[in-house]
Amino acid sequence: MTACVEMAAWAAGLTAETIPVRVRERARLQVASMLAAGRAGAEAAAPVADVAPPGPVGEVYAGAAASMAHDWDDYLYMGHTGHSAVWAARAFASDEDRALLAQVAGNEVGARLGAALLLGPHNGQFWSSIHCASGAAAAGVGLGLDADRLSHALAIALYQPPYGLWPGFMGPDSKLLTAAEPAAAGARAALLAADGVRGALDVIEDPRGLLAQLSFAARPAMLGALGDVWLTDTLAFKPYPGCAYLQAAVNGALRAGVAAADVEAVEVDAGLLTVEMERLGARGGLTPVGVGFSAARSLAVALTAGRLTHEELAPAWLDAHRAELESLAARVTVRHDWVATLRMLRGASDAGASLRDVPWAAWPRVARRAREAGMSLRGADLRSLLRRPRVRRELREILTSRPDRLGIAGIDTGSLRMTFPCRLRIRLRSGGTVDVEGEEPGASARPLEEQRAVVEQRCELVGLSPLPA
Repeated sequence: MTACVEMAAWAAGLTAETIPVRVRERARLQVASMLAAGRAGAEAAAPVADVAPPGPVGEVYAGAAASMAHDWDDYLYMGHTGHSAVWAARAFASDEDRALLAQVAGNEVGARLGAALLLGPHNGQFWSSIHCASGAAAAGVGLGLDADRLSHALAIALYQPPYGLWPGFMGPDSKLLTAAEPAAAGARAALLAADGVRGALDVIEDPRGLLAQLSFAARPAMLGALGDVWLTDTLAFKPYPGCAYLQAAVNGALRAGVAAADVEAVEVDAGLLTVEMERLGARGGLTPVGVGFSAARSLAVALTAGRLTHEELAPAWLDAHRAELESLAARVTVRHDWVATLRMLRGASDAGASLRDVPWAAWPRVARRAREAGMSLRGADLRSLLRRPRVRRELREILTSRPDRLGIAGIDTGSLRMTFPCRLRIRLRSGGTVDVEGEEPGASARPLEEQRAVVEQRCELVGLSPLPA
């Protein structure tokens, strides 16, 4: 049985009774989260909406661009599937109950594909190809396709997966199309399959298929356990617009309670992903996208305004405060801290997430292709690691730990923490310092009540009705 056939059979047979209550609750929060993200980004994405085709495919296209605009979305292990799953479910399902099934199906299929492609040239929001599968699954379930036609919807959607290029993602408006184009392609694939068009059902695992082309090492073990492991249960919700990697930093800056005029400099000690985001996002400049991928710029905005919402990302607001924002951002230093990286890795490994399904023989190829893509560790990070034997021991323990079951089946979604910790030292013009640890309310494995509060606050900020109890 191919992956397309297996995923389609599961999705076509999905019922409300088979979805755990906690998963359904988080899925409902995800709907409100994405609607709020779409409302916040509607003005920025207006040019995309203007060229969206009429009908449900156009609704998916416009919605995904709007929710992508300020990165005020949600995410799960592994992917930002809401941009495709939520909009396709709402566009194609006949009622709210069917939409919830379609949304969960899109989440579960898309996130598994993201996990299978983790060791590859893209990740995070840049996993654009997963929206082909998520959009097809959500639209197909919304349309009520049977397992056979749904399997072909997935196969058609993944026949020509997008391969985004970093210059178009880190800064310009083209970034808004990251999920819109593939989500719309997935939705169209479901319509084609409904009309009897067929695709290659082995398109994922074929030696010349998707896993071989879009990953450095194929991970088919991440595609299974459907109905046993619910990745929708790992949803995380962002209090602030911007990348997940900067949420803790913004939280710490706002909790510090200092005015921008009193700040001499800020030092941010963060994990490897936050530091790499800062490096990649440097080209973005003082634009909504450039702020969303820079802890330094986001801290400058947050300290200057006393908050960080979509309103502070409006081009007019950024232009009006350009001089002070650029001055303050230039005084923010983001440094790699191995302790923060270990905390990030431990949050996943303690829940059974592991890379042990990757054969040892594949790692030289992974390392080579990562270097070619500019994704390898910096020399300074390696030298720092060599000087810290305790950190090396803990890192080795995390990387060599073996869960009871390999692949997606070994993950405990209820305890999986996708955390991106950091510490801030704010140096004041007066000569004093303020030290603060960043927090991540609404993150994965946090209580539902806390996540609900984060989403409700976002809804209020963009003018949406409060969530039902």
